[in-house]
Amino acid sequence: MISTRPAGKVTLAQSVRLHAGSVLDQLQSDGDFGKTRRALGDLFDQVIAIGPAKDLDAFREAAFALRLVSQLERTSATGRTELLKYLRENANLARTLAFLIQPKDKPAEVYALLDRLRRERGRVLDAYATLTAAICVVHDHPLDRRVNENAAKADDPLKIFDYYCRNEGRMFFKIKPVPAELLIYVVDTTASIEEMEWALERYAGDPKVGGRFFDIKYDHEHVRRGTPKQVTREGFNLPNILQFGGVCADQAYFASSVGKAIGVPTALASGSAGEMGHAWVGFFQATGRQGWWNFDIGRYAAYRGIRGVVIDPQLREGIPDSYVALLAEMIGSNPESRHAAVALTDAAMRLIELERSGKALGAPITDERIAGTVLAKPRKAEAAAELELLEAAVKQCPGNRSCWFVVRDLAKGGKLSLDQKRRWAAALEQMCGTKYPDFAVAVLTPMIQTVEEVAEQEKLWNEAFNRFSGRADLAAALRMSQAAMWESKGQTERAGICYMDVIERYANAGPFVIEALQKAEKALVTVGRRDRVVSLYEQTWGRIDRPRDLFFGTFVTQSNWYRVGQMFATKLEETGAGQQAAVVRAELEGRTGVVAPGR
Repeated sequence: MISTRPAGKVTLAQSVRLHAGSVLDQLQSDGDFGKTRRALGDLFDQVIAIGPAKDLDAFREAAFALRLVSQLERTSATGRTELLKYLRENANLARTLAFLIQPKDKPAEVYALLDRLRRERGRVLDAYATLTAAICVVHDHPLDRRVNENAAKADDPLKIFDYYCRNEGRMFFKIKPVPAELLIYVVDTTASIEEMEWALERYAGDPKVGGRFFDIKYDHEHVRRGTPKQVTREGFNLPNILQFGGVCADQAYFASSVGKAIGVPTALASGSAGEMGHAWVGFFQATGRQGWWNFDIGRYAAYRGIRGVVIDPQLREGIPDSYVALLAEMIGSNPESRHAAVALTDAAMRLIELERSGKALGAPITDERIAGTVLAKPRKAEAAAELELLEAAVKQCPGNRSCWFVVRDLAKGGKLSLDQKRRWAAALEQMCGTKYPDFAVAVLTPMIQTVEEVAEQEKLWNEAFNRFSGRADLAAALRMSQAAMWESKGQTERAGICYMDVIERYANAGPFVIEALQKAEKALVTVGRRDRVVSLYEQTWGRIDRPRDLFFGTFVTQSNWYRVGQMFATKLEETGAGQQAAVVRAELEGRTGVVAPGR
């Protein structure tokens, strides 16, 4: 309940802070985390019910207290009251970590590492709150990274913490001012401390660390003959990679590891273009309060504009590089705004949870001392209230992708009207369309997919296609989604037109041409034009550029040229044109040295 202590007029935020403090005081006394969580849950519900979205302090205070207790409740009972006391005495660290932890995290492991750091370095953790929090969510369980046939394992988290504290003055972005959401891409290093010291001596202050990708000579002998790489024989570490070279994964690993060693957030990305799979590096750059991720310098030119996948250091799962790029918005924000965005998103998700269960917020307790600062009509668990809170969250921190994803999920669940979808699509385009087109498409696509009227959905697909036509991969993905819409409506011919558009425009742009080709074949068969299937594959294969001489052997088998060639040969054999199929397979074998299936 919101505090009703007799006193003069107070704001809602002050009342929440008083009540939360009283409840936490009692928790330190009785150690009943379950009872406290329920009490703080009621308090948060009260704020959701009557708190204006602009009253950021009220939402932030209530969400913080609830998050902290809910997270600590899931840790070991031994010592958690002592840890609670420590965190209340170190508020900067407590808030940074509580708001950084995500639903998929395991608080028991995160706080176990924090407790170890507290015992070893307790006096300085609050001063390095973002660093501490980032290390706790990244290294809460052992971190290792596979780089083709090699593996690298992270050093002890305490040593990593000491490295960055000891060398803060030499770090490119320093440490303390950098948000924890960006620092997770610094502390997720799997280079040893010795390697990091080596890299710091050589590269400290490098403003374009992605360029280190090309410091590593390409191991053509390994690619041509399949012989073990020399760096693998000599030992996989940064100095040896520099000396002996490697392939693109080694180049990307080297550049990203150097970046982390000098205090630059970096991410190792991978993806596929028309020729084959590739790995590259992205790194963070900034001027003043403006930041951006550069995923172009540290990769071969032929792969620029191709979407990649990055391993999220916190959750250890693959995410599109567009999600990482959006984090650049964090650099111009302050902790209060970032935490408010999380708190408001928590509030919206609480309303969604109540709506799904058919429940309502509890009857609000109105304190006359704050009556003039709260909503006259309490919120209800409905889409309009949820969107109001999410809009406030996005305005506080557009770099927090969780806000956008909740809106996306509401659209996917059919909860948004067409006007609401259009409004959010416009907001998405305004905030993300130019700077973060990949992310904009990721959120926009499910919004369009749930528009029921076919003519309206068709219009939106065409608008989105034209808006992002400069990016082949995004345009192709949108056209494929448009084709899927027509297929779902039984309009096979119209779907086929979309698939053919992808094939004709983007045969060399990425792996999506494979799916488009298979779908186009199915469409031809469905409309009774099986006789055109072989010529479809022949024409498509003719559109695709052969892999360049840079690539050899089994590497070429990943390319569109090889894969479509195989499909073309198979179709020829199915129609009895075995001699022509043999010619195609001979060409594939001659380019790769790999005996093609069917030979």
